[in-house]
Amino acid sequence: MNFFNRKSAVSALSILTASLLLLCSCSQQGTASDTPGASSVMAETQPPTEPPTDDEVTAQRRARLQSALDEYMEQYDFSGSILISVDGVNLAEYSHGFADKSNATPNTSATKIELGSITKQFTAAAIMLLQEQGKLSVYDTVDTYIPEYVCGGEMTVENLLNMTSGIPDFLNSMIYLQNIGELDMMEPCSFENVLKFANSNGIEFTPGSSFKYSNTNYMLLGEIVARQSGVTYEQFVEDNILKPLGMTNTTMNMNDADAVGYLIDGSEGDKSDTTYFGAAGEIASCTVDMSKWLNGFVNGEVVSQSSMNQMLSGGGMGYGYGWFISQNGYYWHTGQSMACYTMDLISLDYGINVIVLSNVDDENVETICVDLYNTTVGAIFQ
Repeated sequence: MNFFNRKSAVSALSILTASLLLLCSCSQQGTASDTPGASSVMAETQPPTEPPTDDEVTAQRRARLQSALDEYMEQYDFSGSILISVDGVNLAEYSHGFADKSNATPNTSATKIELGSITKQFTAAAIMLLQEQGKLSVYDTVDTYIPEYVCGGEMTVENLLNMTSGIPDFLNSMIYLQNIGELDMMEPCSFENVLKFANSNGIEFTPGSSFKYSNTNYMLLGEIVARQSGVTYEQFVEDNILKPLGMTNTTMNMNDADAVGYLIDGSEGDKSDTTYFGAAGEIASCTVDMSKWLNGFVNGEVVSQSSMNQMLSGGGMGYGYGWFISQNGYYWHTGQSMACYTMDLISLDYGINVIVLSNVDDENVETICVDLYNTTVGAIFQ
């Protein structure tokens, strides 16, 4: 895995450029001094060229990228907010549509939208923080921390993190029951409900032998965070991730989102109590705060470099700890709540972060996010 530091490369390139310009300037001046009077003429007509300052480079990048973003988004009837950063600097933003159609409230970069499964990145980071504190190991079996889970001795915490446990999906099963009218998901859900489901449904394959995405994995992880930290999962994430990063416009309760979720046909989506999503999808945030999250994660402000490397290693199955791993050199996750669709993406090689949060259940979000990553590479580095 390539953890190339784009900032170091840019700095080195700037130094090299300045050195070449200095050598070129000295060569010109030496040639001119061979001819009487030529030196003063050269000084007047060909002054040394200075490399652009960091502020000038940022302004140039911002202008190119914002223009490319605006042009690209003309093809979509998008509702939500987008933010792109490069080397830790927010360079381009785009907001469109209504957070609340009934009140004509526009979406902005500060609009809190349900993240859905992007929440899993925070949950995985919480587990790694507890491992760094010596309160757990991802290589321990799950029954070490949840002894009442009957299959816990067959799998490790890592199997939960990288979706190789074989546990069936609790959340999607509940959403199905709501859709057929057998469950009201506005009634709170407890961990006991999740545990009962997991104990009743067994596992679908030998842990570690295959990959299957299941929200139940991260619901169990949320319980482990609570038990090993001594506070609720929500409080641990708030105290150890959100507050240190200054994510003041992020909530651990999806029902506190500013934006109403809509379906493609324009109708409002179903709602649920946040406890049904829990550590698998309960966070609501905005693009400005999500930029703080991604930059903080990449820069070692959340977990150590070693822990980040571990989170982004997929063991050949394409999923790390809360991150999908692309063969094209970036890491990402989508999120889907009852009526919102989101995606975030990081590239360590280029220092690019892309955040796309939509309050419409629109699968185009995935296409938009990847296209904007490629657009950013082209606009900034090619």
